[in-house]
Amino acid sequence: MKKVLLIIIASVALVIIALTVLIKIYVTPESVKAYLIPEAEKALNRKVYIDEINISLLKGIEVRDFAIKDKDGESDFITCKNFILKYKLFPLLAKKLIIEELKLVSPRINIKRNPQGEFNFEGIGQKQKSLKIKEEKQASEPEGLPISLLIDSIVVENALFSLLDQKKELPRIKGSFDINAGIKSNGESELFSQGSIDLKLHEILIKGPPEKHIKGITSGAKFSVYVDIKSKDVRIDKVDLKIQGIPAALSGKITKLNTSPEIDLAVTMPRANASEIKNLVDSFSELKGLALSGSLSADLNVKGLPKKPESLKTEGTVTLKNIAVEYGSTKTILDGSLNFSGQTVHFDMTTTAGKNTANLKGSVSSLFKSQNINFNVYSDRLVLDELIPVRTIQTEKKGGQEGVPVSGKPVSEAEPLNLKLTAGGEIKIKAALYREMVMDDFHAIYTLKNNILNITELSAVTGKGKFSITSTIDFSKPGYAYSLDSNLDSLHGEEVVNIFFPKAKDTLFGILSFDLKISGAGSTPERIKKNIQGRGSFNILDGKITNTRLSEKLSLFMGIDELKTIMLKQAKGTVTIKNGVARLESIFSSDDIALDPSGNIGLDETLDLAFDLKLSPRLTDMALRNPGIASYIKDEEGWGKIPLKVSGTFSKPAYSVDVAKAGKRIIKKKAEELLEDLLKKDREDQTGEGETLEEKKQIQDLFKGLFK
Repeated sequence: MKKVLLIIIASVALVIIALTVLIKIYVTPESVKAYLIPEAEKALNRKVYIDEINISLLKGIEVRDFAIKDKDGESDFITCKNFILKYKLFPLLAKKLIIEELKLVSPRINIKRNPQGEFNFEGIGQKQKSLKIKEEKQASEPEGLPISLLIDSIVVENALFSLLDQKKELPRIKGSFDINAGIKSNGESELFSQGSIDLKLHEILIKGPPEKHIKGITSGAKFSVYVDIKSKDVRIDKVDLKIQGIPAALSGKITKLNTSPEIDLAVTMPRANASEIKNLVDSFSELKGLALSGSLSADLNVKGLPKKPESLKTEGTVTLKNIAVEYGSTKTILDGSLNFSGQTVHFDMTTTAGKNTANLKGSVSSLFKSQNINFNVYSDRLVLDELIPVRTIQTEKKGGQEGVPVSGKPVSEAEPLNLKLTAGGEIKIKAALYREMVMDDFHAIYTLKNNILNITELSAVTGKGKFSITSTIDFSKPGYAYSLDSNLDSLHGEEVVNIFFPKAKDTLFGILSFDLKISGAGSTPERIKKNIQGRGSFNILDGKITNTRLSEKLSLFMGIDELKTIMLKQAKGTVTIKNGVARLESIFSSDDIALDPSGNIGLDETLDLAFDLKLSPRLTDMALRNPGIASYIKDEEGWGKIPLKVSGTFSKPAYSVDVAKAGKRIIKKKAEELLEDLLKKDREDQTGEGETLEEKKQIQDLFKGLFK
């Protein structure tokens, strides 16, 4: 038996030696190249270059310096320094192909797109029409591998690739990758592979604008996957990813890979540092001045057709832990979760910024189509001054026109918006502080649909007063269109002025109530002034006006220091706004003063007002040192009445006496006195009695219509 075995082994060895000798003698590198190159060119439809081939029956095949050319036959599409294939001979007798090593050393892949938009890999492997017909006839034949396949090691070492787009639409990319993997098959249609891939993007040049130069993006993956050649399905047991140090894991399946791929994937991110995510985003789009810290994790399952994002459904949770967002001097911290269900994500987060803490709740549905957003804010206390930065746009007159910023560039109207989403929600704050105004039970309800924002309620209680506002803004029109309906009931006037007119801070005090309805369009100062119109009424109780140029100039004009501060028992009036002008009709009264300003106030702060200034006897004597003048304007009770005009602007008002009106009053007074004297003398001549009160009133009524 031993002899028989020795004879068999010797025979096999003799055959192998004979085959090896025959290969060395007859299968020369030149003959192989002469056969292989034309066949490869025919199969690939490209020119192929091979420098050297070494063939060993026992060791395998080694190809040195080969290249697949571009369509022009000159430039290289793919080159490789060394291609090594090592296999085991004896398993082939049992229809088992065992490859010990398949190695590519320093391959180069140059992907190009010409100005017409064609890639240089298009057309590779295109076959003749007759071959396609032959393939169609053989389509019914069973798919799969004719033999069992096992590849112990697939190595791609120092592979370089590049992308150059002469059409200048895609970024220029240079990168490299290394692969170390293995493949095995049971002889049926299923392949199993596991291994690792390391990828590095050395350079990405995005033309912009602005141009962005990105360097050194690294990623890696360890994988274990099954591929069914017949069904074109892929089962992913595990893919452990790491992109710029950010870990993630992937598992699941991809079906119908050759027709309409459908995915069912689980994606997990155990814990990622927000700063690392920020660094990755910065590589592509730098967010200047923004800093992130904290961590987030994710556990998601995604199903659907990638070609149809609206079909994708996601289940799972993303958790944010102590995510700090810093921008300039502002720092916001987020904690909470995003819960995905189908095509809806629900969020429940707590945000902290300085002294402010709020709970953000809501949802976003129809993620990949027309989003429907529900966003709500709840808080016990907010200091709004910290959340709403004060911004002013400084403009100057240039070429006789306003609305030109100090940069010299004209201010253009805001472009209309076309937001493919709807939104709505509420804001509830138990106590809010804004510019020294304390607002309790602040509540707002809003909706956004068809690019129209409706604030159906905005209300709060402040002190013993309250306010309510409703508003509509139409973002679909250039410059936008808007309307506002507001009611303020018994608010402190100084708080209202400080909020809405900060330049006039500490000038108006008292209990203020007013109703105002306005509408308009435009986002530039000139268009706002031109289009705004409205009507309102106001009432002030127990107030005062002080520290204004109007009161200071009036005090100086009249020579009365007390007029620098005008005390008010009550002030009321109406305002009508149209064509850039506010028409004022009002009455102001106190113990020492009364006035009834009426006229026009331009939205550019110009003044054209007239009023009667009525002064108490004490102030009248101070203003009119000349008894002659005092006698003309004093009434029987000693009150003085002076008709005045105001022109100029709020910052530079100019006062003057209404001479025509004053003249009429002087003439009227003189005429009344003269007629009284005549009537008195006539009565004394006839009866010896003086003028009665009834007669005096008749005289006054007679002249009232003549000297208005």
